[in-house]
Amino acid sequence: MKYNLKEIVDQALEDSTAVTSILPKGLSVMGSGVKLQSFPSKIEILNCSKGGHYYQEIEEEEYSYFLENGWRKGKIQVAINNCKHKLELIERRMKVEMNTRKNDKHIQNLKTRRENLIKKYADHKVKLNQITN
Repeated sequence: MKYNLKEIVDQALEDSTAVTSILPKGLSVMGSGVKLQSFPSKIEILNCSKGGHYYQEIEEEEYSYFLENGWRKGKIQVAINNCKHKLELIERRMKVEMNTRKNDKHIQNLKTRRENLIKKYADHKVKLNQITN
């Protein structure tokens, strides 16, 4: 473990690509689908791409991304995980559609969404490689 949560908050505040907002009892920083909230009593990191109408706290494995690599690499790794998760969901929907209704319009829409997600995944991978090197 290289970093603690307080150091990650400091890194997030220095990140020029992230959006910082002051909350009534703390502050929040958003970037790449990740929201870091810092309150006097606790610090939490939320995933904005999972959970539907509310943000879900990231999993233990994803916390380790931040604790080992810091804010910049951690947020990109979570974004990559989100892309993988969404791709799996689309693949499942495509299989169901192919085996049931066979609606061409719906299948084409799923393919377009899959293509866009693959492009986003590739962009995140490039960013991660640039930070690493």
